[in-house]
Amino acid sequence: MRKKVSLAGLGLLLLFSLAAAPAPVVSAPDLARRLGCWACHSVHEQGGKTALPLDRIGAHLNPEDLRAALIRPRSRQPQALMPSYAHLRPWEMQALVDYLAGLK
Repeated sequence: MRKKVSLAGLGLLLLFSLAAAPAPVVSAPDLARRLGCWACHSVHEQGGKTALPLDRIGAHLNPEDLRAALIRPRSRQPQALMPSYAHLRPWEMQALVDYLAGLK
């Protein structure tokens, strides 16, 4: 004998299976290290010297400008050698923007 699945139960099952998983916790300083940011930039006198230090970047740029600078670095500095980070996952981009915005 077959059991019938109720539409409400099927709907709940579908709802839970489609629910977005929470974004993983990302260490923005570690992400910046893995992306190679510290090869050119510095924070607290640690890192590269070929690009501007990021110590007070959050006092100069708002989060939207930081995001734009990460996605299109040459829009602000046409001679910049920094690559675009448009490929980052949304939670990685948000972690990096939040981290940079906090550097005041």
